[in-house]
Amino acid sequence: MFKSNKRAVKLDYAVSDNNVSEFRKVVENYRKRVYQTAYGIVQNVDDAKDITQEVFLKVFEKMDTFKGEASLSTWIYRITVNTSIDMLRKRKTRSSVMLQEGLNYDEQILDNPGPSQPHNSSPFEKTYQGEIRKKIKEAFMKLSPEHRSTLVLREIEGLSYQEIADTMECSPGTVMSRLHYARKKMQKLLAPLREETP
Repeated sequence: MFKSNKRAVKLDYAVSDNNVSEFRKVVENYRKRVYQTAYGIVQNVDDAKDITQEVFLKVFEKMDTFKGEASLSTWIYRITVNTSIDMLRKRKTRSSVMLQEGLNYDEQILDNPGPSQPHNSSPFEKTYQGEIRKKIKEAFMKLSPEHRSTLVLREIEGLSYQEIADTMECSPGTVMSRLHYARKKMQKLLAPLREETP
């Protein structure tokens, strides 16, 4: 979760006084979370990098509209989620949804080997793990952008229901409903995978 109070003052100071070095520090502090959230939603490294740049451009350009009613972190998450969903919509209208292989962020989430798993996997095991990753990613991409965003904010970013509700501008009940639906749909889509697992 982002820390907001001192950061909001620093960011406001950086923008109002055109203090580039302060703004750069703020970007450095938030960049990783913005990228992770964007990647979690769009599942594409290049798009996530583009979104990250666009988010900070929007933060810089729209800082005068930040009223402080929500925390700075919520405001930045909201910009990130909305920009990511816009990217998905653009991608959908171009009919060019692409799945990339070998993404570092995916591997951190999905390739967390347990203590009993040897580090030197056989070619068969590596292929099998790659297939599992691919099926999980395909199932995840079948969720709507809103369900995907909610799942990423809760399961990867660790936000509370209220923080997600503030970010997505909906009620906590809607957040719980979206999470329930997203988890059930993932379970249903991945049920054949569980049956195949030796």
